[in-house]
Amino acid sequence: MVNLTVFKDGSEMKCSLCPRNCQADREKGETGFCGCTDDIIIARSALHMYEEPCICGKNGSGTIFFSGCNLRCVFCQNYEISHNLKGRIVSQEELLEIMLKLQNEGAENINLVTPTHFADQIASVLKSIKPQLHIPVVYNCGGYESVATLAKLRGLIDIYMPDFKYMNDDIAMKYSSAPHYAKTASEAVIEMFKQTGAVRYDKNGKLLSGLLVRHLVLPSCRKDSIAILHHIAEILPVKDIRISIMSQYTPDFLSDDCEYANLRRRITNFEYRSVCDCASLLNFEGYTQERQSASSIYTPEF
Repeated sequence: MVNLTVFKDGSEMKCSLCPRNCQADREKGETGFCGCTDDIIIARSALHMYEEPCICGKNGSGTIFFSGCNLRCVFCQNYEISHNLKGRIVSQEELLEIMLKLQNEGAENINLVTPTHFADQIASVLKSIKPQLHIPVVYNCGGYESVATLAKLRGLIDIYMPDFKYMNDDIAMKYSSAPHYAKTASEAVIEMFKQTGAVRYDKNGKLLSGLLVRHLVLPSCRKDSIAILHHIAEILPVKDIRISIMSQYTPDFLSDDCEYANLRRRITNFEYRSVCDCASLLNFEGYTQERQSASSIYTPEF
């Protein structure tokens, strides 16, 4: 019987997994910004074909969608699970079994979606299961990460796939209530790159290890998007990472009381093309999206 208990000393009973450092005693049922106690909640586990080609491969990415989130963006397309916590509680043993099941179904990787607030439990599971996994493990997050938490995952994660959402901290506060987002995300992606090194592929173009940074272009925010690309080019070696510039923003998931009028429209061709052109000028390699991706039909059923 594998022991998957996460042992903590007294100083670690209060949650400091994400940069919010909320100090909630989640083991005793308290919740912080993420909305979750120490119970692992997942909303969906399945093969998923709507990631980047190097992640989906032929059979699909073995996605595990965790409920709750340390960003809870006002425009989140997974609002049902990030804000409303739709899902079911699973033990660490069940999570291990889910990973093995996805591998047996032919998953190209194990894709941990919004995993930050369960990083301790995930690290415990991965330490015990890693020898049995013959596919990469992907850490698919919002970029608002603590370097100390990422250090716990060193050697357990093959592919980091963070968002880099904002350069302007005023925008980060408006849409995600995330202070110092740009500085925090910068430190996080640097640590991620230190762990994985340059991107590495198999003969079929499937990503085996490395850093793939995503960015979702938002309405009226193209200048911030362009600033992000310039910043990433300054702090990371462009040739050794990949970028994914997403056009899939849709207002379909906004709450009725959202106060930001600019978010009630999709982005324009000009906004998206200007960001993609900037990436090209900076010699980034990676992915763009077709414009029809800005639709709620691509959001999974939870």
